[in-house]
Amino acid sequence: MNTSEDKSTDKISCEALSEPIVVFDKDGYIQTHNLSFQNMVGECCKGRNIRSIPGLSDVWSLFTWYLKKRLDNQRRNRFSYKNREYDITFNEFYNDNRNLYSIVFHDISHFVSIEQELLKRNKELIAINNLSTVFMAARDMDVVFNRLMETVMMITDFSLGWLVLFEEGGERIVSMKGVSESLEKSIREGCISKLMEAVFNESDPLFIFDHNDIQLIPCLKKEGINFFGIIPLRGYDTIKGFICLGNRLGRSFDFDTASMMSLIGNQVSLIIEKVKLFEETKRLSITDALTGLYNARFFYQSLDKEIQRAKRYDESFSLIIFDIDDFKDVNDTYGHQAGDEILIEFSQILLRHTRKTDIVSRYGGEEFVIILPNTRKEVACSLAERIMNEVSHTAFKANDCEIRITVSGGIAGFPDDGATAKDLLYCADMALYEAKSRGKKRIIQYRGTENEDCF
Repeated sequence: MNTSEDKSTDKISCEALSEPIVVFDKDGYIQTHNLSFQNMVGECCKGRNIRSIPGLSDVWSLFTWYLKKRLDNQRRNRFSYKNREYDITFNEFYNDNRNLYSIVFHDISHFVSIEQELLKRNKELIAINNLSTVFMAARDMDVVFNRLMETVMMITDFSLGWLVLFEEGGERIVSMKGVSESLEKSIREGCISKLMEAVFNESDPLFIFDHNDIQLIPCLKKEGINFFGIIPLRGYDTIKGFICLGNRLGRSFDFDTASMMSLIGNQVSLIIEKVKLFEETKRLSITDALTGLYNARFFYQSLDKEIQRAKRYDESFSLIIFDIDDFKDVNDTYGHQAGDEILIEFSQILLRHTRKTDIVSRYGGEEFVIILPNTRKEVACSLAERIMNEVSHTAFKANDCEIRITVSGGIAGFPDDGATAKDLLYCADMALYEAKSRGKKRIIQYRGTENEDCF
């Protein structure tokens, strides 16, 4: 086969392919290529060494590696050129008594783009699933918030962060991760309050602060933070809180990072709404609708737990049952609405005189019960007396009337009067019955067959 025929054959075989193809010898000198290759490179390259063409030196490295290995399963390689992605195929053939080689460039940019988009979507789905699992796996809200922050930091690869929620009493930090004691102290003292206020009044879904911005925020600068982001948690009508994320090492910020952070903001916002709905549902399930106190169901659960706790730590506690004297007469005289107003106001008196650790419940009708952890009966008597005295000196207002009432109470103590919920309630009930039979408006502590007044 002569040279002119070889060149003609090479040209025909090259142009027969729509994909870029180049033919070269073992030293890298290009013998021929098709128009697609010329368009890809931007010029005619016949006679040039493939290594001299900008951007194609890596192809030569792959080719020499292929030549050394000569393994069929190593003949396709991924290659990037001028913002395009290619799979390149090496082929070897014999022509005019010499070995020649060809490279075919298969443009896979579209498929790579789809692959990257699928990977991105898959990562987003994993993030959504992980965040959703946090809420479904725990029912203690503190645990939910802590796991939520752990998951957010794992997904975003930040080294520190905290979650802030806005509540009726103001903002509350519900979880912190990776934050030093000094930074936590500064945050709680309001070192970034002005920054948060500025963000609160904006509508952007994400706020990013780079190294230069952080130099103007002393507490973050001192902590060595080089990258800081704030993600507003938006509810239906307002901002419900923020996720603050920081890195002590610098990091690049690109569209994918922004997209993931915004996605996390949306998902966490939905989870916060679910958490609040769950808490409200839980509150309603254990709350008396009229007075706002705990209901009888929650009281029984709490009494069982308190008995177990007291047994474990060898402690005592007291139980007080109050009953409003002659409450039927109040309803008959002033109406049930007035009776309801008295029940509500009496509930507030109970709450004012008790601790946060005490369980104050509406037992039923005009009966109320209080569990006083780690409290002796003598102390419970003193508390019950103060409550009784305040009630007797209070003019309850209802239907434009001032109504005077009195209350009676019975007290029992664990473990002296009973080691079970049933026994304790029986003893407290007996003491209350004794108070009623002795003329009402009095507090009786259970003493077996010789119940006695508290004072």
